[in-house]
Amino acid sequence: MIIRKYIKSGALALSAVTAMGFSSFGHGQVSSTKVIKMVVPYAAGGGTDILARQVAEALGPELGATIVVDNKAGASGNIGAMDVVRSAPDGNTLFMGDLALAVNPNLFKSMPFNPEKDLTPIAMVGTAPLVLVVGKQTNFKTVKDLEQQAKEKPGSITFASAGNGNPPHLAGELFKISTGTDIVHVPYKGDGPALNDLLGGHVSMLFTGISSTKQHIDSGTLTALAVTGKQRASTLPNVPTMAEAGYPDVNVTSWWAIFAPANLSSEMTESISSAVERAMKNPDLVQRFADRNIDVSYSNSEELKATLRTETDKWAKVLQAANIVAQ
Repeated sequence: MIIRKYIKSGALALSAVTAMGFSSFGHGQVSSTKVIKMVVPYAAGGGTDILARQVAEALGPELGATIVVDNKAGASGNIGAMDVVRSAPDGNTLFMGDLALAVNPNLFKSMPFNPEKDLTPIAMVGTAPLVLVVGKQTNFKTVKDLEQQAKEKPGSITFASAGNGNPPHLAGELFKISTGTDIVHVPYKGDGPALNDLLGGHVSMLFTGISSTKQHIDSGTLTALAVTGKQRASTLPNVPTMAEAGYPDVNVTSWWAIFAPANLSSEMTESISSAVERAMKNPDLVQRFADRNIDVSYSNSEELKATLRTETDKWAKVLQAANIVAQ
């Protein structure tokens, strides 16, 4: 997923903002020369990294600060999160978290931190559905076609993913549980290899992001059977949701949200969250999100806290039922 403009270096600060025309958090906590670190728990150039840099560029002026993105990859996001957990709750460190915060507590046998206790929820910034695609060799036209073969010929259908515990894998397992089918998981080291093998006919199906498959869907080399969100994707208006296809339980939404270390003051939490809300209304940022098939989905600290709790409970049940553990 390529965007038109983004900063390449993980250690490079975004354009410094001047004092003129920009306010601080609103209560004098942050000066116009403030530098804030936003930790991204994945490598530079990936989807979450690109999104974080877009948000940081729009959020910096709202905070009267320069936001520097710091990539700390590893352990499915846990290494970056721990860097934030160990930081002082002074507003100088933010974290771009995602669905992994709800999955990892039940994916790893031993977690070095508790996302719900050791991080302060600030604001949700974006959500995106997955799309279920199949290779042309399958001849599946609907999700029901896929389910029918899976039941008639157990083990004959394979589903690819970018590795254990990521959203595409979880979506596949959720589909298996909801349909009671025997579909074989084939993990890959990344979305690219998984997609390539789907295109080559080596696997049957894949849950993945819309942006990575849109060109193949449009060209007819892949067939989109359904999207996993609550509503149809604007870029795939003719593709039904999983609920419309008859599978309401297969509801998987990737999400991205900003967190801070635990014990951040309620005043600062509210101030940063309000700044995020303003930033997410930036027309350029909204368009950049749309270009990547991501919806701007702001929610405040309390709403994000509730979402994290709900998502953690949901995926704990799926992981346990599918007996999924970190490799």
